[in-house]
Amino acid sequence: MGLWPSVGEYPCYDPYLYFFMSNDTIRNEAFRTALAPLVDGRTVLDIGTGRDLNWAMEAARHGARLVIAVEEIEDSYRAALQRLVKAAEVTTIDLFRGRSFDLEPPQRAEVCVAELIGNIASSEGMLAVMADARTRLLTPDAVVVPAACATMIGAMSLRSLHPGGPAFSYDGLTYLQQVFERYGRAFDIRLAVTDPDPAGIVSTAEPVESLTFDGSEPCESSTKVRLTVERAGEIDGFMLWIRLAAGGDARVLDSLTDRTSWSPVYLPVFDPPVEVHSGETVDIEFSRRTSDDGIHPDYLLRATLATAAGTVEGSYLSAHHGPVLGGHAIYRELWGIG
Repeated sequence: MGLWPSVGEYPCYDPYLYFFMSNDTIRNEAFRTALAPLVDGRTVLDIGTGRDLNWAMEAARHGARLVIAVEEIEDSYRAALQRLVKAAEVTTIDLFRGRSFDLEPPQRAEVCVAELIGNIASSEGMLAVMADARTRLLTPDAVVVPAACATMIGAMSLRSLHPGGPAFSYDGLTYLQQVFERYGRAFDIRLAVTDPDPAGIVSTAEPVESLTFDGSEPCESSTKVRLTVERAGEIDGFMLWIRLAAGGDARVLDSLTDRTSWSPVYLPVFDPPVEVHSGETVDIEFSRRTSDDGIHPDYLLRATLATAAGTVEGSYLSAHHGPVLGGHAIYRELWGIG
């Protein structure tokens, strides 16, 4: 199990990350199964097509009449363009450089594929992107892949999993530096837990986001759930992970139990950790608010833990690019502060 910065929310994709995603067989099979039956004879919009044009190519091969592919990251766009000009699908795919918000396609699409699901379902800005796409870029009856995605939450202790103290995996440090350089400062970036042991979750799990992409989902919302402790241990925070339904006959993907290019995210709340016993409860309020970039969410997690020893309350604001550095003890240990 390792600790990485959660980088999907930021435009720092490189050949290594694209290779990891393009070779994610579980993820790709789910998207392929959902997309292939939808595209024959239709116009398809691929938002965030990436350097490999995976879903634009897939749609073209399955008979799409026109594929409109858009990519924001300059290096990824250039790599995609180089691939496209050599491909048989070049006559079907129109590739655009920029954000989907700035796209003015010649016609509305009947199918949209948008691989903008984050480690927390909404964290890559999928809701804002789809709200705009539904308004301007898609037909009223357009089908979106993926169809739905939930963010699950469970109680756990990161310190129990890292008894020697938390530390970033070496391979993640390059991406951490890229994110900080983009914003001109360091901040408490979200923590992705790679290859976690599901047994580290000591409570039941509940959804704090249940997203569909029909345009009706608000970008901002609050959800309340109750977790029940299932075995004795400690809690210092919460794990969040996704359950993604790509659509059609595709099986539901779970980023906690399936090995995919998505990783669960840890949000710290309690310091010091709180001892818990089976049957005790945690009331959660999870709020999503759009950050000042108008696309990516900030999250506020409030937790009230009812134990035999009394009630313990805690909260944590997880900002997309907030000003706080060392706002929780876990981060102070990571940054070597204090």
